Amino acid sequence: MKDLMPALKVVSGSEILLGSLGRKLSHGGELNNPEQLMAVSNAAKMTAGYYGPTPEEFTITKPELPESVKGVLADYAG
Repeated sequence: MKDLMPALKVVSGSEILLGSLGRKLSHGGELNNPEQLMAVSNAAKMTAGYYGPTPEEFTITKPELPESVKGVLADYAG
């Protein structure tokens, strides 16, 4: 029975929305303001993995000053 069932692909809500808006544009339609905002935010969500870590992956660490900056500070301190 398992062999008779086609493999299911999990599709996110963002993919569905982007597909719908993309089809509207490809058929000559225009996006209204809310649709444009949805397109921008969902496109950013889908491509976020291409541009580095997401906010939940960030870690906060104390920044270390480079030696050159420490030298400039020492010079100005007197």
